Amino acid sequence: MSRRSVRYAAAFIATAMAAIYVLIGLDILQVVEDQAVGTDLFGFGMSAAALFAFGALLLVASDRRSLWVLGAILQVAVAVLYVAVSVNRHPPFEFWGVALRLLQVPLFLALVVLAVQPRTEASVVASQIRIGRG
Repeated sequence: MSRRSVRYAAAFIATAMAAIYVLIGLDILQVVEDQAVGTDLFGFGMSAAALFAFGALLLVASDRRSLWVLGAILQVAVAVLYVAVSVNRHPPFEFWGVALRLLQVPLFLALVVLAVQPRTEASVVASQIRIGRG
């Protein structure tokens, strides 16, 4: 699988995750049964959606190892935070949260592959042409 294919597949996953977060923010998808007063699911959902959409955009538009390392670290942080705050939710683990974590696995793996796998000369030239350096 080419680096571009891996990047595009990861971007597709990140876009799907962003869409789910938008639906959570709009309260179309319910993630908690007993929502505490003052819980801002709109702000949470839209912020998370924006971050994943931005990640998808970076995956399509760029091929920079430092971005993929940072992205992989952020995926781990998001998963750890999900588990850490689960004690404060009812139910602690709900369908959409688990579905998002399952989508994170291939996204994380793609980011690791992109971070570890060396870029070929062809991918370097292609990325330079896309950003106007060639």
